[in-house]
Amino acid sequence: MSAVQQLTMLVGEGAKLDVHGCKTVDMASSFGKALLEFIFIVMAAITLLVGINAGKSKAAGKVLYPATFVCGVAAIAYFAMASGGGWVIAPDCRQLFVARYLDWVITVPLILIDLGLVAGVSRWDILNLTLSAVLMVGSGAFGALTVGNVKWVWWFFGMCWFLHIIFALGKSWAESAKVRGGDSGAVYSKLAGLTVIVWFCYPIIWVFAEGFGNFSVTFEVLIYGILDLISKCVFSLILMSGASSGYETI
Repeated sequence: MSAVQQLTMLVGEGAKLDVHGCKTVDMASSFGKALLEFIFIVMAAITLLVGINAGKSKAAGKVLYPATFVCGVAAIAYFAMASGGGWVIAPDCRQLFVARYLDWVITVPLILIDLGLVAGVSRWDILNLTLSAVLMVGSGAFGALTVGNVKWVWWFFGMCWFLHIIFALGKSWAESAKVRGGDSGAVYSKLAGLTVIVWFCYPIIWVFAEGFGNFSVTFEVLIYGILDLISKCVFSLILMSGASSGYETI
């Protein structure tokens, strides 16, 4: 079944399809769809686990409720993708999961809020990076929806915001966490280290997936899925491990 026929089944026979003149469209395979289903199940399970632990104390809730929403929003996005929705045909004739970008524009700021709370930075510092994250993800989304040189202009914009975030996490926020010390400082070091390493992989994958189109959509689903599981689920589990004693001063 062609991509156009699949899209027709989703939107109805009477709909006017705009597929940018594509004769073939790179779509996620059955293996890719199974991956989306598996990741949804994991995200949903971690959402439940972290949510239960968030309610055990006020101190834990301050950091674990944002983490609960991180995994919860991701679970919804993956359910949308796994169930056949949340995507469009991009101008470069690839299946583009817009649900992924909607996920990121919500969850990346939430992750930064958690890191800011653990590090003990000011609300302005947190606002600064969360707004930068929105601009970063938005730039990536616009880049994925365009072709030609403009695509790389969007990628450059996104990288500017990305590097601003990474620099803050590794310098000013790390210094604040060091001053705070104790269990919070140790947890921040683990979380920030994990986040910086994993987040550096995203723009590289973008270059070869949404950018040049060298990676198939199925491989894109696989690699983004692994990164999402680490940056959200593993992040939340590490955060949860310090909830018993490390967050009383937040």
